[in-house]
Amino acid sequence: MDKLSEQILPLKRVAVALSGGLDSSVLLSACVEILGAENCLAASADTPYMMASEQEEAAELCRKLGVGRVSVRLPVAEEIAGNPPDRCYLCKRAVFSRLMEESLSRGFKNFLDGTNADDLSDYRPGMKALSELGVLSPFLAAGWGKEEIRAYALKRGMEIACKPAYACLMTRFETGARVDGSLLKMVDESEDFLRSLGFQCVRVRVHGKCARIEISSDSLQKFCESENMGVVNARLKKIGFKYVALDLEGYRRGAMNAR
Repeated sequence: MDKLSEQILPLKRVAVALSGGLDSSVLLSACVEILGAENCLAASADTPYMMASEQEEAAELCRKLGVGRVSVRLPVAEEIAGNPPDRCYLCKRAVFSRLMEESLSRGFKNFLDGTNADDLSDYRPGMKALSELGVLSPFLAAGWGKEEIRAYALKRGMEIACKPAYACLMTRFETGARVDGSLLKMVDESEDFLRSLGFQCVRVRVHGKCARIEISSDSLQKFCESENMGVVNARLKKIGFKYVALDLEGYRRGAMNAR
């Protein structure tokens, strides 16, 4: 915590990119603890490729912390609608530029995000955009990874402490696949439904008209019970998919990354 404070305290006033996920939520909470709520601002992007549930959780967290929040509504930009290999870079650059503008107009020049040490082991092209824009990543600078972030959340009784990591919904589509709001909504609804059945670590990957479900390996046996398979098959077809399949390798990070 001392190392994190060394990164944040000198900044005095900060805006935090808040998605509603674990990393950004803990970062905002830590900033409030270190600087006070009046010196913190949450900045969120409201886009079709962000989970609706995380938007709601972001708003609720700000209410609990007493932090002001700006939410910028953004469509699926044409430059990323075709899901190009550099989608994450293009998206981060465009979205964070807007959030930084909104934050600066409110007197917050220091802009922070929840990138952490564990992100260095994954394919994260968006980190280049953060560097170009001058976004600060206190967790990364302080050497915090998921273990430290979860420990902070657990110690302070944050409900989000045990929440699995979720990524932007664009990661559910193949590189080069055309993506629109209706497809993103289908994925969001499908994953919401699967979580309601108790499958928390889940992804619904899209291949044309087929939904390929990834769940944690320790949940595969439960999923394969005939009752679950029938319910899931019926619901996802009602949502709009023609075929529903289960990936026998289970959930894995970056399964759709173009290498």
